[in-house]
Amino acid sequence: MLKEKWVITSALAISLVLTGCSTGDAANTESSEGAAASSTTTAAEQVITVTNTGDLASLDNAVSADNASLVVLENANEGLYRVGDDGAFELGIAAEEPVVSEDGLEYTFKIREDANWSNGDPVTAEDFVYTYQKIVDPATASPNVNKLYPLKNAEAINSGELDKAELGVEAIDEKTVKFTLGNPTAYFKDLLGTSSYLPQNHQVASELGSAYGTNSENAVYNGPFIVEGWEGTDLNWTMVPNEAYWDAENVQLDQINWEVSKEIATNINLFESGSVQLTQISNPYIEEYKGSEALVTEPKALSGYVWFNQGRTSTANVHLRKALSYSFDKEAYVNTVLNDGSVPSNGFVPSNYAFNPETEDDFRDESGDLAVYDLETAQAEWETAKEELGIETLSIELLTSDTETSKTTAEFLQSQWQKNLPGLTITIRNVPLKSRMESTTNGDYDIAYGTYTPSYADPIAFLEMYESTSGLNSSRFADEGYDALLDDTRSTYANDPENRWEALLAAEETLIAENAVNAPIYQGANANLIDPSLKDVQIQPVGSAMYFRTAYVEE
Repeated sequence: MLKEKWVITSALAISLVLTGCSTGDAANTESSEGAAASSTTTAAEQVITVTNTGDLASLDNAVSADNASLVVLENANEGLYRVGDDGAFELGIAAEEPVVSEDGLEYTFKIREDANWSNGDPVTAEDFVYTYQKIVDPATASPNVNKLYPLKNAEAINSGELDKAELGVEAIDEKTVKFTLGNPTAYFKDLLGTSSYLPQNHQVASELGSAYGTNSENAVYNGPFIVEGWEGTDLNWTMVPNEAYWDAENVQLDQINWEVSKEIATNINLFESGSVQLTQISNPYIEEYKGSEALVTEPKALSGYVWFNQGRTSTANVHLRKALSYSFDKEAYVNTVLNDGSVPSNGFVPSNYAFNPETEDDFRDESGDLAVYDLETAQAEWETAKEELGIETLSIELLTSDTETSKTTAEFLQSQWQKNLPGLTITIRNVPLKSRMESTTNGDYDIAYGTYTPSYADPIAFLEMYESTSGLNSSRFADEGYDALLDDTRSTYANDPENRWEALLAAEETLIAENAVNAPIYQGANANLIDPSLKDVQIQPVGSAMYFRTAYVEE
């Protein structure tokens, strides 16, 4: 279901890792093989500790959009599809592939009879109806609502034009759910494997209301693990096997201890002491571990970028945004700040991610360089911005989370901008991720830095973030022409792959080259230290960074 090239890339990366350092972090093939592979490991204690670089914001997938929360959610819950061992989606709680209508608008799924929640309730079709109606309800203000727009009436419901009962999801019986789309959507099955489409236990979630997911007790789980010991603000929690999970016999780990730790040096000390078995790593420490079997690097469809608050007088000026976009050295950034396999990026959609349906050309190659490091152009734009704003000097703030990488990124950008744009002063505000998200949502920022990793391989996963109706559009960018291009990809060109592709290319041109809504910095890579005894962690280029369903500790 994922684009074939993504599967090949992921499999190749995993095979290279296995050949180069024998960490065994690739997944086994299907559950029976997983059981066989781990049959000799029962003597080893199946307990690991993993670091998380951000706070856990919520266990409610209707309101969670940050990577730190999603990696936990997707290890504790399962949708109709789950991530398979080759990077592609495979059947999860779906009993079989759906019956699809001839016009491609209706998908009817049977849910596994043995799919249950951790409290013993069966997973039902009504769970999907409730959850999806909750996400599109404008009262929820879900940042993930755009991902549900392929469902019939989803956008109209979210804009307040229709009641949520009109959404294209229906419980045919307890274990049969039917989805009706507004237009044919080639990647709809891929969406069903993402965190936005995870179901919630409708009885528990409706009883708890806004309290659902605010701590580990206020949620139930239908995936490989359950979350314990998180009270809503804790910086550590545990995950243990979900005995009610339909594939529980093939889950090998007995416990995963999660520790929020934002300092790479601290994480390395924890890893070296044996206190942690998996942690992220970045420059300058990657150089120290080159050649070590513990260092595992993988390509990733992650974009690192800054975006601008168009609700502020200064950053509403397109010439200022372009000046900022063109005035920092991306090559120097990836070589000095990251040095983890990340590469400079001059567009929002990453490379080796999506391919022309007719020619197989890479989207990034076709779209080209839309925001390059060009000091002469940047300074000309800066002069125009000052003239239009009626200023000679300007002081603005850069907002980031308080992780080590975010802090060093902010310092790099501050140095570059102040050196290359005379008269500009940049102040930095580093806050916990949850606070950064609240500030950007509320418009309390000038410029913000962050990263985005999609959960499926289609350019629209990036581009729809900036639709005027998107819950992720904290830049306040609103452009009728841009919205129309994305609408065309879902309607007019739904069955016209080549024209749909051209519309997506035009949308990125509008977003980055014409309006400089955000400034791309780099395309990321996963760089982790993994204890060589920890096998079969599924490291993913798309979606959540890692899955532990197949993982085990080898003696």
